[in-house]
Amino acid sequence: MKKHPPVTHLIIDTSSTNENDNGECDFCLVTLTAEYLTYLLGYMDEVRRLHRADDSVYNLECWDGRAAYFKDNDWFQELRDIDGKLVADLPKGEPILLAADSQFDEADFQRVECQSVQIVSEDLWWTAYVKHSNIRIESAHVDKKTLLKILRSLGGVWKSRRHAKARLVPPAVQRIHDLLYLDMKNGREIYDPDKSWDADVIAAIAEVVAKCIPTPPQSKS
Repeated sequence: MKKHPPVTHLIIDTSSTNENDNGECDFCLVTLTAEYLTYLLGYMDEVRRLHRADDSVYNLECWDGRAAYFKDNDWFQELRDIDGKLVADLPKGEPILLAADSQFDEADFQRVECQSVQIVSEDLWWTAYVKHSNIRIESAHVDKKTLLKILRSLGGVWKSRRHAKARLVPPAVQRIHDLLYLDMKNGREIYDPDKSWDADVIAAIAEVVAKCIPTPPQSKS
């Protein structure tokens, strides 16, 4: 059996609320880590649990700036996925799995805002608005089976079962993690375990902590 290299990047098609202009956001690129995939899978389990308790609950929306959006070009069509297939030959809508940073130029990425990930029990997708516009970009859906395949390629194991209680990361802890380890490269966020922590990072963490643990009354004077 052929052994595939670890998948580190996922590329998927996008659609737009504007038929004539998608802000040159033809594709969505997401940098993947085992930690991020576990976070997403945990919320997929949580949606299932909430839906069992209340069938009006269908999905969760989380702020998420990990996705980057770029326009199609000849250079991109010549990329090869983990199976060695040309991107140009892959069926439209099929997730493109890459084993290394594709070295996009910063100019390839479009400016977006209000980024989020939409999560249901069996798949998820990323959304954003083109900067300074009302054009909403939505990525194609990625199913749970694909996420589990990528997690396995990264050496991760998902032990949750259908009726198991999902172990979720509290939002404040996730925010502190992002401040400590997410950085910008070529106009998009990357996971950097060696990121330096300057005074601005420490101040931002202190602000998150202060919101969760109010200052005792005797310490305010």
